[in-house]
Amino acid sequence: MRGTGVQLRRARDAGEFTDRMRRLKERSGLTYRELEQRAQDRGEVLPRSTLSDVLQRRSLPRPELLIAFLHVCGVEDEREIESWLETRIRIEGTSGNRRRFRSKPLAAAVIAVLLLAVGLLAAGVWTLLPDDGDGDGEARTPAAPAVRGWVEIRPARTPDLCLTEGRDRSGAYANAIAAQRPCKEAKPPHTYLKPVHDGPDAPHYIEWHHPAHGTGCLTIRRSAPAKGMLEPWDACSRSNKDQHFHVEPAGAESRYRLRAEATSQCIGITDGDTRPEAEAVEKPCTDGPDQQFLIENVA
Repeated sequence: MRGTGVQLRRARDAGEFTDRMRRLKERSGLTYRELEQRAQDRGEVLPRSTLSDVLQRRSLPRPELLIAFLHVCGVEDEREIESWLETRIRIEGTSGNRRRFRSKPLAAAVIAVLLLAVGLLAAGVWTLLPDDGDGDGEARTPAAPAVRGWVEIRPARTPDLCLTEGRDRSGAYANAIAAQRPCKEAKPPHTYLKPVHDGPDAPHYIEWHHPAHGTGCLTIRRSAPAKGMLEPWDACSRSNKDQHFHVEPAGAESRYRLRAEATSQCIGITDGDTRPEAEAVEKPCTDGPDQQFLIENVA
């Protein structure tokens, strides 16, 4: 990786990843106590006991701990931090073959998955969901999504806009929420679709990965202000169904609907608004284009 001299992208597993972290620590010349103190001075948390465990046990660090560690070791460039985070996610994903990622080192695996998908389609194994009819919001068995991993989510009515970090336009809620904004302004955060568990009908987390704020899962707010809007939470949980979304084909190619597992309602744009900064919100499912999203893998 340019800037640190650490060849990060060659890391294949947790052990090799923490080897790179140890090299970075050695280059810093700082003790665990000094690293912890420097992080504290920056307003970040880097417990020396936790960091020591990570480096000695050869286990992947939590994203927020990794970011704090990189900062105190002098890594400030956002592209470098993103590279560390993306490598961490790649290794986490390939461990146990739980899922595949759209990255150059795994090109062969991606091709294999695509060929398998073509074969299944030709055999008629995959089926699209039936039309919603009167849009009564009744739960249906979702089809397996064609996309996962690093993605770009764009409202179908406004394909030049992307679902990304925004703010409640009313000013009632100050924290980050999901809104549609010009795609050229949408990163960071980077969006990642991750299955909550194994199985063809598994719901997905919509993760946001940010070089400064770490990883957060979009979560439907259940209380005012910003009730029904999507907010990134640090803690992603199998037990929190407000973070689980079924990615359902919506007829046309690359079009999908996001159905909340907790309520079987769908995610759409507030009042069907096509303007930038309009918020994403949970609402009863319909066939309307304001609830359809173009979801495509990105490198």
